[in-house]
Amino acid sequence: MLSSTASPKSTRTSWLCQTVTSQSPSSSRSGSALTWSTAGAERRHRLKLPEAQLPRALTVDESEWALRPSKRLVGAGTVRIRVYNRGEDDHNLVLHERDGTPHVVSLKPKEDGTITARLAPGSYTLVCSLFAGTPDSHELRGMTTTLRVR
Repeated sequence: MLSSTASPKSTRTSWLCQTVTSQSPSSSRSGSALTWSTAGAERRHRLKLPEAQLPRALTVDESEWALRPSKRLVGAGTVRIRVYNRGEDDHNLVLHERDGTPHVVSLKPKEDGTITARLAPGSYTLVCSLFAGTPDSHELRGMTTTLRVR
């Protein structure tokens, strides 16, 4: 049952659904009817859908030998990366901008930190750079991932 607080003999119209509510002046009863009609309804089609807004924030969980980003695709502009060290060892997260500027956050176990960077469209590599250049390199053990910016 449909109810309405509209005035007597009012009409509400949606795309293809029309709800009509009427109340006679001599009666205190009101009634509703649901009718389907395309009369007078002009269908408008979008020629181009609006571009979806991509998120500009993500989280990265670090643990022994893994980086797990919550998103792999973000929007261009100021991007905020919240980093959590869920492992038992110290870790860091390094993001290099296109001009070579590094953004680094170093974390002890169970700590968290944030990297905020202005990123242009492209691909960026996120790595844990601890022990770089040695056989114990965290990057060589799998602590690397790619972030795409569109």
